[in-house]
Amino acid sequence: MRIAFHAMGSDLWYGGISHIRSFLYSLRLVNNSSLLLSLLVSPDKKEVPLDLSKEVENVIVLPPTRIISWRLNQMLRKVFTKNKKEEGVLKRHKVSIVFRSLSDYGYTDIPTLSWIPDFQHIHLPEMFTDKERKERDEEFLKTAKVSTRVILMSEAVKKDFQSFAPKYAHKARVIKTASYIPESIYWSDPKLILELYNLPERFIYLPNQFWKHKNHELVFQAVKVLKNRGLKILVVCSGYPGDYRHRAYFAGLFQKLSKLDIRRQVIYLGMIPYEHVLLLMRQSVCVLNPSLFEGFGLTVSESGAIGKRVLLSDIPAHREHTSSKIIFFDPYNYEDLAGKMGEIWQAAPSGPDNEFESQARQDSPKRLRACADSFLSVVREVVR
Repeated sequence: MRIAFHAMGSDLWYGGISHIRSFLYSLRLVNNSSLLLSLLVSPDKKEVPLDLSKEVENVIVLPPTRIISWRLNQMLRKVFTKNKKEEGVLKRHKVSIVFRSLSDYGYTDIPTLSWIPDFQHIHLPEMFTDKERKERDEEFLKTAKVSTRVILMSEAVKKDFQSFAPKYAHKARVIKTASYIPESIYWSDPKLILELYNLPERFIYLPNQFWKHKNHELVFQAVKVLKNRGLKILVVCSGYPGDYRHRAYFAGLFQKLSKLDIRRQVIYLGMIPYEHVLLLMRQSVCVLNPSLFEGFGLTVSESGAIGKRVLLSDIPAHREHTSSKIIFFDPYNYEDLAGKMGEIWQAAPSGPDNEFESQARQDSPKRLRACADSFLSVVREVVR
């Protein structure tokens, strides 16, 4: 059986890359000789993360579309919701099933598992224009209609999907990815990363993209509160510095650092390699995620997998994680965050938590196998 994964994710959306990576690593761990993995890419191949292409047996380049055939294909999709040309390529490569993100078409003989990340536009409508919300509604409904199964990565998102598209609720399946941490991360002294970025030994790490709903401003307000109380802490941030919905957000956010007089207490590293993210997690006092909304909670998954405590916004998807070292705070209350951030800063050491790391490494194969088993159980429902 060959499972083909659409390449997805980018600097703007790292979660797509991370989830595909986790599925590939998990399925390879099963070590089933009858299971073959492929990556589907567009003709220009620009979207292929190199580390993902190394984890599959082959990369399948989808057919290019000229303007005439593209228009015809768009018309056919509206009527038949099938992509015959693409299905022909998949059949030649003996693909049994396709995993992808949102899509407006399916195939005649090849089942599809389509991932809907979240319903943020419903819970936080103020983050989107009326047009964007309408487009998302239409795209999600079309995906639900044409897909064999709809994949969701938390019970919270499944609940949202059932309310949003009750007609297709029977297609919903929850598969939670298990973050994969390369063993090489533990071979390096995380203090070496301090020299590379000229960082002090102690800091709280916030590795989120600078999208408005990620809620960085709450953190900065909490840092100010602590400063006023005589406690100066350092927050290190990394991630993409832009939000297509709020293009002035990043610049305005960092202007506020000066107004709050905490510019020296917040360091922004920019876009950094994933390996560096993991090393910074290990070296930090704790990992912080103040997000107002998530469909899964990648930061907490990675923190638990690497063996690190995490300070986490109290939202439904985050509550589904079971790491023993999570402290929740109200994502709308900077005083609550300040109190808990201050307690951790004063009580917790920086650097690796040897006991927690050891347990996380020991549990890693079990977590990855559980992810693979969950994925394959859905596959077996639709592949005969």
